[in-house]
Amino acid sequence: MADLAAEQQAVASPEDPAIDLAVEVESEPPPKPWEGSFELGLDGSEGNTETFNFRCGLDMKRATRRNVFDMDLDYRKKTNRFVETANRAFLDWRYERLFRDSPWTSFVHGTVDYDEFQAFDVRATIDIGLGYQLIKTKATSFAARFGSGCSHEIGGPDDTWVPEAVFGLDFEHRVSDRHKFTASAEYTPDMTGWEDFRLKSKASWEALIDKEMNLSLKLSVLERHDSTPHGVKPNDLDYSAVLLWKF
Repeated sequence: MADLAAEQQAVASPEDPAIDLAVEVESEPPPKPWEGSFELGLDGSEGNTETFNFRCGLDMKRATRRNVFDMDLDYRKKTNRFVETANRAFLDWRYERLFRDSPWTSFVHGTVDYDEFQAFDVRATIDIGLGYQLIKTKATSFAARFGSGCSHEIGGPDDTWVPEAVFGLDFEHRVSDRHKFTASAEYTPDMTGWEDFRLKSKASWEALIDKEMNLSLKLSVLERHDSTPHGVKPNDLDYSAVLLWKF
């Protein structure tokens, strides 16, 4: 009996490394599902040339084993001799449903685009479709997606709802712990006349400056093409260098 009691006491002893390990694992905080970043860029000049350029952005992402929600908000304003030359706000969001042990996904995606120098005041889009993960490793992600939806321009010459197809590519590669490259492209043709389309492509490079503050330098370029510009230029090219703070 004495041997049995001693054995039970040894099993229940808190000095048992297996029990300590279990307590340690249970005490570890769960991973945070939300992550995001805030970016800010300013530049200007005074004297013979008077310019002021302002840009800010917010990116939020929530990822679980079953779904991913991503939202990106970007605002740009430029002036030259106190005359406004650019004023644009763009909201892009996507909800993606993941299938267990499958490279396929389904998504719902929408955008709201305000541009003071376009023929319209606001353009809103909504689309749904499927995605396919072509490459998925710790360092590299490459996915394709396709679907259909519609767009609507408010305050422009054409206020009808336009049915559109959607084809997209998303690429991300982490070069090292301090450097990351991302690129994407999206082609949205009008399904009633495929010669009318929009094409958006962007790329960015992030370099970590301060690890403790999660502060990075971000270089980015965005190219937008609209085959039906309604009297304005069909191409818009934006490029920037901003400070990025992740949280």
